[in-house]
Amino acid sequence: MSSTPTGSDQRIQSLLSEKRWDEAEAVAEGRIKAEPESADAHYLLGVTHYFQGRLGPTIQCLQQALRIDPRHTDAAICLSVLLNDIGKYDEAKFVFDHANQSVAHRQSNTEAEIDRKFSVKHLELADLYFRYRRYDEAIDEYTKAAALDPGNLTVRIRRAKTFSRKGYVSRAMQELEQLRNENPGFIPARIQLGLLHYSQGNQLDAELEWESVLKLSPNHPEANSYLEMSREETNKRS
Repeated sequence: MSSTPTGSDQRIQSLLSEKRWDEAEAVAEGRIKAEPESADAHYLLGVTHYFQGRLGPTIQCLQQALRIDPRHTDAAICLSVLLNDIGKYDEAKFVFDHANQSVAHRQSNTEAEIDRKFSVKHLELADLYFRYRRYDEAIDEYTKAAALDPGNLTVRIRRAKTFSRKGYVSRAMQELEQLRNENPGFIPARIQLGLLHYSQGNQLDAELEWESVLKLSPNHPEANSYLEMSREETNKRS
């Protein structure tokens, strides 16, 4: 949240964890009466509504939290996810982008945590764009997610798949080769690179990638399965 939790906030969170929704709601409403300009209080009341299936009041509370504190990242992320869920993609993106800009001057000790939260959101948007074959937008969102959370290497695999789906096979190949070279022990990159080679008819290169996986992990099920598939195809042709 955007500020240090009060005793009331901690009480609300405890009640929520115990699924005592009505009690949590009552405490949150009391907190708002005592401090109507508390963004945290409105956010937590929204959470209590959410767990009770009240979508409208949830959105209203989250919006109020953001009116009070535009940099309340928890409220922004929750609101954008909800708007996405109900199909209001443009509104969701606006909320998210605005919050992303608002935290430009965040404190350094929370920077990585916030970056990861925004990375997750970009990843969700990217997956949504990919699902509807809007590959340019998906690539853009995957790129943002990767920049915000460089340690999440699977994002780059998804971006490579999107490049390939769009027809940029050489770009996808470059992405996966770079990922493999930078992280030699990251097996999913080698598996995916093998599949990309295989899809392009480069059976030998594909097998070399999967064999390299087995050197790292001798009983890796995917590598064994793909190698068996490839070799069976070779035997059928001979």
